[in-house]
Amino acid sequence: MSSDEVDVVVIGSGFAGSISANRLALAGLNVLVLERGPWRDSLPVRSMGIADRAPFPYGMKFVTHLMRTIHFGRWGLTLNKSGLLEMFFYPGLRVVVGSAVGGGSHIWFGLLVEPQDPGYWRERHPDLNPAEVEKYYDKIRSDIEAVRISQDRCLPNSIWKHLSVSPAKCLPADPQPHFAFKLPHSESELGQVIEGDGGVKRQRCAFDGDGLLGSRGGAKASVDFIYLAPVLNKGALVRDMCEVTKIIRDSTGAAEYRVHFSNLRDGRKEVIRAKRVIFAAGTMNTLRLLFASSLEPGGLNPMLSLGHTFGGNGDLVGAWFKESAQPSTFEALPVLGRYKVDGQEVPFICMWALPGCDTLPLPPGLKKKLARTVPLIGMGADTGSAAARFEHASLLVDYEPKQQPVFDRIREAIGALEAQSGLKTWAIKIPVTVHAWGGACLGADPERGVVDHKGEVYGNRGLFVADAAALPAAVGGPPSLTIAAWAHHVADRLAQTAT
Repeated sequence: MSSDEVDVVVIGSGFAGSISANRLALAGLNVLVLERGPWRDSLPVRSMGIADRAPFPYGMKFVTHLMRTIHFGRWGLTLNKSGLLEMFFYPGLRVVVGSAVGGGSHIWFGLLVEPQDPGYWRERHPDLNPAEVEKYYDKIRSDIEAVRISQDRCLPNSIWKHLSVSPAKCLPADPQPHFAFKLPHSESELGQVIEGDGGVKRQRCAFDGDGLLGSRGGAKASVDFIYLAPVLNKGALVRDMCEVTKIIRDSTGAAEYRVHFSNLRDGRKEVIRAKRVIFAAGTMNTLRLLFASSLEPGGLNPMLSLGHTFGGNGDLVGAWFKESAQPSTFEALPVLGRYKVDGQEVPFICMWALPGCDTLPLPPGLKKKLARTVPLIGMGADTGSAAARFEHASLLVDYEPKQQPVFDRIREAIGALEAQSGLKTWAIKIPVTVHAWGGACLGADPERGVVDHKGEVYGNRGLFVADAAALPAAVGGPPSLTIAAWAHHVADRLAQTAT
């Protein structure tokens, strides 16, 4: 195999990309991960020997390193190629995505929840056995060492500090979801440094502002050290700050594709040949690349369903305004816990927190208000009736929130908290999602989906979609576990046929 050819190119390094690279490298394949963001400066990454790292946006770095790119429809502005967040503004929806080695796992709340619909994977494709995907749920929770929080854990701030456990309409969920945090068992373990396999170090949570905008100590699990570290330079090569621009069919040799990308550090244009390509760049960027590459001369074969069945997972952000800053939302995990209204599973409502926001360059008065503000996020299954399209080299989304009944249910659940507590709540008017899904969905045939039961793109042999763009429906709760299970399934099936 030549130096400009690999077995598999993985585009993106979030949950889907890191897991794909891990599974394929362990199977003996030569894998190249192309990630447009940088490695982040955390204790685990430093212990891995990564020299070139970008900071998380705490303190004054909030001004310079929070935003990467902002898109307003067809117009976009890149502020800092090493920024953590990318935002898309559409008339009916706002979308936020992460940019880094580790992708969205740096900004996730660390919740591992199975789909709200127990039959989520049923009847998606005649050759897909749901158990083949569902079997990975427990493995992922084990890999990440997820735990459930409870009242008796060593937590200075949690949902039990804010909601009574006596009979009421809004009560803490029991049990709580699995949380992907390294928690202390006692005060003596706060901030304790632990060394794992391969010398990777991380800290137990100290509730000192670590987590919301990235975990500097590694208390929150991120896939850069969970899945990439074990295979780094052992079958998997990660090239950060490399942005893929298009994928072209290669008719000159054994490789199926030529992947074109830009080195964002020096501006060089490069090409790598690969027999197989896995799209794992996150829904928005996976769709953009699929659209762009299908329009290139010699590019991908047409995908009839590309852009169809798109959603935002019913994400709706709100807030609950407390009278006191005790306990402060600065001293907590990024998520305080889930509450249920009348014991109902739907919608999925979480209280979250603002650890690290006290370091930001904000006016003192605003910080005081934030310390007693409890942010809320609701999720539920939107219908997938929205669509994504590609015009003038830009990804555009048509989303009408008024056609999504889930938002009324979330607003009612937030209103129930206000009625119970007598304290004001607020819900945003235009939904903001960090969980965009679909557009390259799993389907029974090319008329009903873009990928088959193996994650392979119809009409494009050797091309796979492993991220949330392939999800056939909204998960209705935090989707990371579902995405990770699908990526495991895609990568393991590919490994069986490629080795």
